[in-house]
Amino acid sequence: MVTPIFKLDSRERWRPQPVETAEAHGKIANQPFQLAALPAEGGRMDFPSTMTDPQDTPVVGYHRAVERAGLWWHQFWLWYLRNPWQIAGVGEHEGDWEFVQIATTDEAGDHAVLMTASQHHSGGKREFWACEVDGGRPVVYVACGSHANYFTPGTRGTDQANGAGRLLADVEWREFGPWATWLGLWGNSTGRGRSPESPGQQGARWHNPHLYHSSAH
Repeated sequence: MVTPIFKLDSRERWRPQPVETAEAHGKIANQPFQLAALPAEGGRMDFPSTMTDPQDTPVVGYHRAVERAGLWWHQFWLWYLRNPWQIAGVGEHEGDWEFVQIATTDEAGDHAVLMTASQHHSGGKREFWACEVDGGRPVVYVACGSHANYFTPGTRGTDQANGAGRLLADVEWREFGPWATWLGLWGNSTGRGRSPESPGQQGARWHNPHLYHSSAH
């Protein structure tokens, strides 16, 4: 299976975490929670404002593959505990789910043809043969703070992704659990800096990855 390589910005203070860090550091309605028994009615996870990124955890991501429009869409999701990116004081929020997806002609994920990368409320797309690759694996540049994913290094608006930070080439890709479709928010931020929904509640990104790819720029 073709898997992505992520290059963080040199100023990045947060890195992808296993979802168990949410359980270890967060509360829902001021109570500890377990990912295996999240409130059926939803709710909002809440993390301490003084929290820093745990450094004793493995770099973990979550993989799934679905067949749509004659292709297999292999999705690689990353969970960050905080998104400190903001414009004029607006946009920072607890929790951050980001992902890239690689469309392949086979279920095993060995023959890639397309790629999509999440960027805020939209995304970018390329044919796989137009992507930067290293050993046959696509390279993704992660913007500082926002964790938006780009195909090349550089600055886009307020997003800065110089690729000179931590190299994530050996992410431990795990399967999703039932928590993937939980109705609540992975953070306690509201308004324009709203915390993210569970991956399985993010509409076309989850249910129709081929349409998400089509809508990307």
